[in-house]
Amino acid sequence: MPSPDETKILKIIDAEGGESTLGKVARKMGLNSSYARVILNSMGKNDIIDVYRNGKIRIAYKGWMALGKKREKKLDGLKRYMEDCEKF
Repeated sequence: MPSPDETKILKIIDAEGGESTLGKVARKMGLNSSYARVILNSMGKNDIIDVYRNGKIRIAYKGWMALGKKREKKLDGLKRYMEDCEKF
């Protein structure tokens, strides 16, 4: 179960369409980007979000479940990453 701050972060990312960047989340939360990175990396280790090296973050399956929403298709982190790589 995510903490209240993690739930707030999930709602921010959800409002952005399911994916966002570290900078946007930090600004909307009113946090220093270094502290936001620590929280987001922790959420990534718990598989609540997917964190990419380029700074993009995306809600993972566990994150959608924590929000009480269902994702149309369940993709693991590697498949999502490969889809993103194909776009470039």
